[in-house]
Amino acid sequence: MLLCLIAALAGCAPKKVKVYEYGGPPQKGDAIVQYAVGLLGKPYKNGAKGPDAFDCSGFVYYVYKRYEINVPYTTEELVRTGYQVPRENVLAGDLVIFTIKRSYHIGIMMNEREFVHASTSKGVAIGTLDLPYWRRSFSHFRRVM
Repeated sequence: MLLCLIAALAGCAPKKVKVYEYGGPPQKGDAIVQYAVGLLGKPYKNGAKGPDAFDCSGFVYYVYKRYEINVPYTTEELVRTGYQVPRENVLAGDLVIFTIKRSYHIGIMMNEREFVHASTSKGVAIGTLDLPYWRRSFSHFRRVM
């Protein structure tokens, strides 16, 4: 009975995800990622910028705004915000940009492979750069912090 209670309580804890290991105190990117993951499952809605639904740029805008980081709302502006970083230097909280059917899609990097984004089919979800779909569509990474 005690084990069932412990298991039930553990299931209610907020989900923690693997972010980069910095070897020091947590960075702002870690907090951004944890907050973004807390929005998993929120539905996709074109033009929505939260808190009940998101499109991809609205999701980035909403999460960054929570940490007083002002970024533009549209993907067209987001892909020019901050500066480009090479893959080997990507940190938690950096943006990942994809080009899909001549449009941009954007997400927030969690670690070296995974990102959180507002998907048209799944709502706020976790994606991985290892999947062929994302590998084909990948454009670049940007840092705005």
